[in-house]
Amino acid sequence: MRTIKKIHNNNIVSAVDADGNDVVLVGAGVGYLASKGTEVDETRVEREFHGTGLAMSGSFRVLLEVPFPVLRATARVSEMLRTQHGIHVPPTVEFGLADHVSAAISRLRLGVPIANPMLWETKATYPQEFAMSLQALGIIQDELGQRLPLDEAGFITLHLANAGLIGDPHRALTLSAAIREIVLILEADLGIRIDGTSPGSIRFVSHLKFLVQRVTRTTTYDRPLSEHFAQLGRDHPLVRACADRIADFLDRALGEPLSREERLYLLVHLLRLVEESTAPTSDGRTGA
Repeated sequence: MRTIKKIHNNNIVSAVDADGNDVVLVGAGVGYLASKGTEVDETRVEREFHGTGLAMSGSFRVLLEVPFPVLRATARVSEMLRTQHGIHVPPTVEFGLADHVSAAISRLRLGVPIANPMLWETKATYPQEFAMSLQALGIIQDELGQRLPLDEAGFITLHLANAGLIGDPHRALTLSAAIREIVLILEADLGIRIDGTSPGSIRFVSHLKFLVQRVTRTTTYDRPLSEHFAQLGRDHPLVRACADRIADFLDRALGEPLSREERLYLLVHLLRLVEESTAPTSDGRTGA
């Protein structure tokens, strides 16, 4: 038997169990018409959390301030991640996500645009996890009747990454920042705009992803490249200069120098991107 200690609102109460342990109970109507000192209606309890842990993490504020339907939606997202993908979402991360979703919905209803400048970099870095975030958007729409924009899938992915639930958050942030800087270098040096959707853009970003991972793991290509590849650099000095600038940036950003072979592989991928960006499409235009 658990006894109500404090009623916070219709859907949240603090209680104490038979052993004297504090617990926060969440559920539709769990506090409705209830009174301090009475027995908890267990049929209304949907979630329960250790009260001290919530208070220390600051999550209790979110629990009280975020609308209950949003809490229910993010609880379903957590359950989806656990049952379908084997990812355990701790309460602190779940409530942080609920706080973010609540703010996003408020901005959307006020007509404030939601823009995620790291959207396609995030999608390229975490393709599988991004798909999970799309599932999360579907759950949120199902629960709240509000379809959040695609940008939010990127934010949710980064939210999980920053919490350490998927991949390596430090390498992910380094990779996303590196790709964004390299995109600016390409636009400035060669006039190539990366949109993250064309096959050429996706291949180039994939190469950058694996290159960064290799450098941060201190692994390199296991065999040297032929002189033919080196000649490519001499035949295309502008592209070679751009490749060198990108390589120098990666040296500084990652704290590990790229090998000669890695620089030449980067040049090869960059030349291919240049060729595809200048090749005419079916409608007579050119583009990456």
